[in-house]
Amino acid sequence: MLSCRLPGQASHILTSLRAPWRSFFTLIALLAGYGAASASAVSVVKNGDASIAHDVDAAVWQVTANGTALALRLGENFDLQALSLTTANNRQWIASQDSDGFVTLAGSLAPIGSRDAGMVYESAQSSKQGSGVRLDASFLAAHGALRVTRHYQAMSGSPTFEVWTTFQSLDGSSAAVANLNGFRLTVPAGTVRWLTGLQGDNADIERDSAFSVQSKTLAVGGSLALGSSRRSSETTVPWFLVDGSPDEFYAALLWSGAWSLNVTRGTDALAIDFSLAPMQMLVGVTPVDGPHALFGVARGSVANATSAVRSYIAPGLRNGRALSPLVTYNTWFAYGTRVDEATLLAEMDREARLGTELFVVDAGWYVGAGESGDSDFDSGLGSWQVDTARFPQGLKALTDYAHGLGMKLGLWVEPERVSLATVGLDGLAEEAWLAKAGASYGSDHSALLCLAGTAGRQWVQTQLFALLDAAQPDYVKWDNNLWVNCDREGHGHGATDGNFAQTGGMYQILSAMRARYPKLIVENVSSGGNRLDLGMLRYSDVAWMDDRTAPAVHVRHNVEGLSQLFPPAYLLSFVTDDATEPLHQPRDMALLVRSRMEGVLGLCFRSDTLTDDDLASIRQEIAVYKTIRPTQGDAYGRLLTSQALAKKGPSWDVLQESGPTDVLVFAFQTDAGTKTVNVKPGGLTSATTYQVRSSSGTVLGSFKGSVLASSGIDIVASGSSAHVLIVSPKP
Repeated sequence: MLSCRLPGQASHILTSLRAPWRSFFTLIALLAGYGAASASAVSVVKNGDASIAHDVDAAVWQVTANGTALALRLGENFDLQALSLTTANNRQWIASQDSDGFVTLAGSLAPIGSRDAGMVYESAQSSKQGSGVRLDASFLAAHGALRVTRHYQAMSGSPTFEVWTTFQSLDGSSAAVANLNGFRLTVPAGTVRWLTGLQGDNADIERDSAFSVQSKTLAVGGSLALGSSRRSSETTVPWFLVDGSPDEFYAALLWSGAWSLNVTRGTDALAIDFSLAPMQMLVGVTPVDGPHALFGVARGSVANATSAVRSYIAPGLRNGRALSPLVTYNTWFAYGTRVDEATLLAEMDREARLGTELFVVDAGWYVGAGESGDSDFDSGLGSWQVDTARFPQGLKALTDYAHGLGMKLGLWVEPERVSLATVGLDGLAEEAWLAKAGASYGSDHSALLCLAGTAGRQWVQTQLFALLDAAQPDYVKWDNNLWVNCDREGHGHGATDGNFAQTGGMYQILSAMRARYPKLIVENVSSGGNRLDLGMLRYSDVAWMDDRTAPAVHVRHNVEGLSQLFPPAYLLSFVTDDATEPLHQPRDMALLVRSRMEGVLGLCFRSDTLTDDDLASIRQEIAVYKTIRPTQGDAYGRLLTSQALAKKGPSWDVLQESGPTDVLVFAFQTDAGTKTVNVKPGGLTSATTYQVRSSSGTVLGSFKGSVLASSGIDIVASGSSAHVLIVSPKP
């Protein structure tokens, strides 16, 4: 039983790479009028509330969306300069008149659009892009042999700007391009917030060091360096915030490989460089994109920045594709590689009765899997041959059976890796395609396929598409369990850009797969969450966060941290029959299931080992999830307490998920001695009356948004330690 009651009734000085320190106040005076379009600016393209205006006399272009404006000086008599980033309340967030990007050409650092660096202005073009607008500014470098194009994109409804740079040789020669940059900006000083990555074997489970929100206020002269040398979120997620008053600056790199962030504190400002890891590549006539990045400013707190990114994701990254979380069953932790047709058909029958919507066959369906034990999914990897001894009717029979039960079917694949035992066999991977770092494959029994090479990449795509054509699954789980930064010759990359080329090759296959199978649902997993970034959110629809799927408090910790950037409807975890939290006659089944319900609800257990009562309890919780899921599908996260921790965490951890109209509040009691928690939902409209009800449908009261925000709701523990509230505007 859950009850609720209202308490009380019971001078900026800045630096840049090119110029000396400048007065921020002088800059504001100089740029007065560019917070909104100046009187002489003419709108050249408009799409919803996104627009581009051009002041020809001042050579200023302004890209605006959702009340936030980015002003750029751009023309043949000027260097490219980011002049201002101005919020709806007229706060300036760019504080130095410099290029917002750079690259190294022929060994010399070159700010994009710098005449001193040999970049000659060519043109600027504006256009509509989906529900937004785009500005493309082109320059000629290397004596006209290289085109460098800086792109700026905004979407109606989001105060977010996507930026990237494209390079193309114009004379057929190869140009050496190094140190690709997402953006560089100088912003007013504030506390920097970021999120740790998966941490791999270095993760401290008891302290929940993976996906933990971090913060630091730099002293003058201090610096912060974050990044990854391999996959994007192995150590740190490529995203950060800067606290301002009353705004929040936010940024993310849309990249799944190596990257770096360097922040340096001046007197009153932070110089920011968001880039790829150091590397050099050769650019030919085929255009090459550098990393895409997002930045923007949202009024208010961290949650408002999260909401701003969420508002950009669907139109800007996913071409309007919605996130549609499904109750997902996965075979791995229950069966390992010991799977066969009869076993899976029987499990499908039981899962359908529970209300499962998607049945995913994990590793083990191919010839050779499981040779060394139930967890051996390396053996046979890369054969792409269905084990007909265990699946005599093939995988399409599983798809058909799932469809007959009203479920979708998913298949696990690991396209980037092969068992060395399969290499060189007829029709399979060739040794010349394998990635190496030095002389090493990075493993004594398997290897990464270098996707930079055309032959290897095409072979992977051909094998993958043949499997999808034959099995016709609704869902594919794309895994990656080995990584080396390839420096091998003959793959179309150099000694330092193998990571860049591998990541780009993966994107090419994912893009081709999306084009060929537009309805296919794609899961992103990389030994857990080693590639959790907005770049993968372009191509995938759900992400497995962590192989460490228990205890429940650890799962909540992950969702609560990652939902600062990612939509909860993207974050997948599993209810497992763990020895520390068994599903047979548990003390609190609702706690176990609802801890996974904060994200996409996954199931991974042998249902034939559970009693009818156990399964009835799970079925009841699945019904609860389906009740709240319509709100979760388009929601963003707002952490109302500190993050859940296995030890020394908050007595209650509370996560709010805000949809377009309704709000979900997940509250979990971890300290039995603290019976009550006061919850103050955020982001509500003050004058609107909201009805608050429990997930069971019990109405707990109706309150003005202003009252809920100031006085809150007391949630009193009784029965389960897990509570879900639904807050809805009254008609």
